[in-house]
Amino acid sequence: MFILEKPYASEFLIDSIVQNDWPVLSNETVKNADFEEGAFDLISSDVAKNYYLTQEYPLIYSNSENAITWVLDNLPDSNLSGYIKLFKDKALFREMLAELFPDFYYESMDIEELKNKPANDIKFPVVVKPAVGFLSFGVHTINNEKEWSDAVSKLEKEMKQASMMYPKHVVDSSKFVVEELVEGEEFAIDAYYDRNGDPVILNIFQHPFLNAKDVRDRIYLMSTGIMIKYMARFAILLRDIGNLRDIKNFPVHLEVRVKSDGSIIPIEVNPMRFAGWCTTDAAKYAWGINVYDCFYNQKRPDWNNILANAGKEVFYFSMAEVPSDVDRKNIQGFEYERFLANYSNILELRRINFKENPLFAIIFGSTSSKDEVIKILSLKTKDYII
Repeated sequence: MFILEKPYASEFLIDSIVQNDWPVLSNETVKNADFEEGAFDLISSDVAKNYYLTQEYPLIYSNSENAITWVLDNLPDSNLSGYIKLFKDKALFREMLAELFPDFYYESMDIEELKNKPANDIKFPVVVKPAVGFLSFGVHTINNEKEWSDAVSKLEKEMKQASMMYPKHVVDSSKFVVEELVEGEEFAIDAYYDRNGDPVILNIFQHPFLNAKDVRDRIYLMSTGIMIKYMARFAILLRDIGNLRDIKNFPVHLEVRVKSDGSIIPIEVNPMRFAGWCTTDAAKYAWGINVYDCFYNQKRPDWNNILANAGKEVFYFSMAEVPSDVDRKNIQGFEYERFLANYSNILELRRINFKENPLFAIIFGSTSSKDEVIKILSLKTKDYII
């Protein structure tokens, strides 16, 4: 079963569902969307609950973490709800991982505790972020005591903005996690645990940043070299995590950092989905696979064959974000053509309604130039706002 929710469902996802006649939960988002009548095999909440509770290997995927609300309300005692609570709450996630990473420093606290926390009690450098969050809302890298006070003062405003766009199960300002800053390259992995609990990797993204203070989701890279170098190692980590809670039939988007000594530290796991905003669709360009079909039909990509026939090109998806310090009510437009002139080979452009969402656009493309990646990272979307 698929649960379609705001903020965004791609044409590729919709077409995949329609062509395969996969069941879709009938909810307000689907009812209010501009879909052709009869396009979906719609099922009611009661039928959906019965499906999950009576199937030996039930499969549920959502394009958005907004769907978490339905799962927790309708399947509160299910394995699915247990997985979601464990991964969505970064404090619980760190508690679970303590068995694998006993020396990792973290603390959880509410906003008042953050305000009153003596800075000299913090083991800098650290990252502070909402225990339940999405994208980069409320995420700050803090190196010293002065930066600590500055960051905490910004959190309330940022979280208030986020609460207007996402439900509490997606972004919650009641609890934060302060954890040690993991230096190293950041990667994201789209994968699912099959009915036996074995992890199946569908894509690996390298997430470069412009500098140490950059926390944006500006660009994610895919290449044959990345897959060959890291697939086996990330699969071992996924298996270790899955074994901690016997995870089965579950899609995940795992974010990790690889330190200079080669050790891999999990940052977070986003549950019941792959890369957000349907950016997981990038796998169709990079590898020629449909990740939704792989999950729903429990398919394993033939990576030996795929990588043997892949070129040296680097594929990517890029997000043009609305700056957090810009009031979207004052934005009249965005200079798309001038902004897109910075990209050499665009495969697909998805314009996003920036009046209601924190993005102007999502761009899929390819490049063979490291300089182009740096150029994209250096772009300031504020310079293109009308």
